[in-house]
Amino acid sequence: MKLNIKPLFYNLIVLWPLVSFASDTVEQDAYAAMVAKKIKTVMAQQHIPGMAVELIIDGKEHEYYFGVANRETKEPVTRKTIFELGSISKIMTGLLVAQEIDWAKMSLSDPLKKYLKELPTSFNDITLQDLATHTSGLPHQLSHDIQNKEEALTSLSTLKSEYDPKEEWIYSNVGAGLLGYALEAATEKSYDKLYYRHIMLPLGMVNGVEVPPSLQKYMAQGYTQNNTSAYSVNANLFPAADGVKASALDMQKFLKAAIGLPDTPMRVLYPMRLTQSVFVKIGHDFQGLGWQIHPIIKNKTSALKNVTDEIVLGPVGISEIYERPTYDGDALIDKTGTTNGFRAYIAVLPNRKSGIVILANKNVPNSAIVKPAREILLGL
Repeated sequence: MKLNIKPLFYNLIVLWPLVSFASDTVEQDAYAAMVAKKIKTVMAQQHIPGMAVELIIDGKEHEYYFGVANRETKEPVTRKTIFELGSISKIMTGLLVAQEIDWAKMSLSDPLKKYLKELPTSFNDITLQDLATHTSGLPHQLSHDIQNKEEALTSLSTLKSEYDPKEEWIYSNVGAGLLGYALEAATEKSYDKLYYRHIMLPLGMVNGVEVPPSLQKYMAQGYTQNNTSAYSVNANLFPAADGVKASALDMQKFLKAAIGLPDTPMRVLYPMRLTQSVFVKIGHDFQGLGWQIHPIIKNKTSALKNVTDEIVLGPVGISEIYERPTYDGDALIDKTGTTNGFRAYIAVLPNRKSGIVILANKNVPNSAIVKPAREILLGL
């Protein structure tokens, strides 16, 4: 740790990527060939209709687009194609909280009940940090019958958790959703408006929880693992957990900020670094505010490329919770996202000014998107 911080199959023609933003022809061809080989392979294996890759190596941007956004219309994937991000939304939520902390309007030590007073006494010991780091003891999901905020809070009024806060790491959409509710209560603004004002505007992004009517034509059709059309994610319940949508270009801009390239606005950069700091140790890995942090041992990256399809939701015993979170710019800092019809992954190596985003309009196994992304990023 380095420093404390402030505050079905497709024709080859369809699968061949559109490429731009390479620094020179030789480098462009080398990157395009490597990316195309890995992405075409996984698309064929998993019958993925379309994928987008945003890649930054040593501060230089590259973009690659494959396949179609919709099997019926055959509309190709482009930089304007909009995907559901799933749980990548959690790092956006962490960033919004970190901004409020940077502006001295909230604190990670604040109890959740400071903002959601209607919650029962069983929530007394849960802090905003617990919610952001999955140490709240709250379950992964609520009943599928629950559709909105009011129903969620009513359900939580009788919830009896099996785990105590800070004792077990449990990946919790409920916790992230409540963090979003706390943000809304503190600012008196909807999550979508907060995201627009504090992330989209400063970074020049155009899509959020609600896709503007004028941009709906760019929304990709998602597909389930059984290759059927998927219904859209219900952002009415926990938008802060899994409700954000973004175009490939949006994610290129977010990726630059997540790496911390020189043109990142200060109002985003310092809070971003806080979200990427180590708060909790779980086994060999670490938890930030939404992000997961994987220390890199020199010349030993093979373990990071050995990706399985196992999804660890917990409970997992917590090794340590750090009083003074630290930031390691040499680590691989990443986050996955999944919805009914989409898969997404973002990873950054800040000190190398490098990172990658892969977006797919099909719900595929974990290794299908994380493994090629890490092989590309770490291979370059």
